[in-house]
Amino acid sequence: MGRCCPDGPGACLTQGPRVCGVVRQRRCAVWCRVENFCIFLAASLPEEQFFSWGWRVPFLVSALLLVIGLVIRLKISESPIFEAAVERDAAKDKPWDIPLLSVVKRPKNLLLVMFGGAAGFALQTLLATFTVAYAVAHGAERQPVLYAFACASVLSIGMVILAGKISDRVGRRPLMLLGMVAFIAFVYPLFALMRTADTFLIFVGFAVALLCHSTIYGPLAAFISEQFGTAARYTGASVGCQMATLLGAGFTPTILAAIYGGDGRIGAVVTYLIALTCISGLAILLTKESKDIDLTTYEH
Repeated sequence: MGRCCPDGPGACLTQGPRVCGVVRQRRCAVWCRVENFCIFLAASLPEEQFFSWGWRVPFLVSALLLVIGLVIRLKISESPIFEAAVERDAAKDKPWDIPLLSVVKRPKNLLLVMFGGAAGFALQTLLATFTVAYAVAHGAERQPVLYAFACASVLSIGMVILAGKISDRVGRRPLMLLGMVAFIAFVYPLFALMRTADTFLIFVGFAVALLCHSTIYGPLAAFISEQFGTAARYTGASVGCQMATLLGAGFTPTILAAIYGGDGRIGAVVTYLIALTCISGLAILLTKESKDIDLTTYEH
């Protein structure tokens, strides 16, 4: 989708793969909202039923999505941009590099994508895991907290698409940096709202935090793929996205649990999240604005 879109609405159109599950980013913003909603609906069952059969429901549903995604992917032909690049290089007798080797041999963009995307994935995981547990630990009932997060997640879907559309006008970097600055400003109030044990205030906390996350995540698919040349764009975007996921979402829950478990104070957690967000912001600043690049000629 990203390589087939016309000049201009790249980030807006890349919301399409997010909705249908065809991956430019396999862990995509909209589907993560839907996944979280399904998981929390299952988790809202009585504890005995949840541990007996409820926890299996989201995984069974995901199997159906896997089949749908596979069918769609098998029916999609190569993009015109990629086919034109192959023909152009063949006419020049230019050897065709293996995409993965092409990305690894020039790792700068891969590293910038990894660190630049980490904050978005970390925030997503923070809200779905640590923040929920934090609210429950401070007196809130588990089911209302889960419902609050699920409702806020559904409401934020439109913002993800809107953020992608706005980034086609103002650029990927400005909007993503705005979301990061907003999250840094809100991260401490977020935990203050979680401590109130008030369901409405907890919902407000989730809604504002997901607004920040959507502002970061909306342009992210376009931002990642535009950092790589035509020949290696799909490979570079996929590898970069998975590395960012590992750095941001893979390690964050364990790190936060270890930090918070040390003294039970939220200050160290806030400091870590701010530091990670600043690192992501710096990585984004080190990239070039990509919304106006010509994807037919841009090389890695």
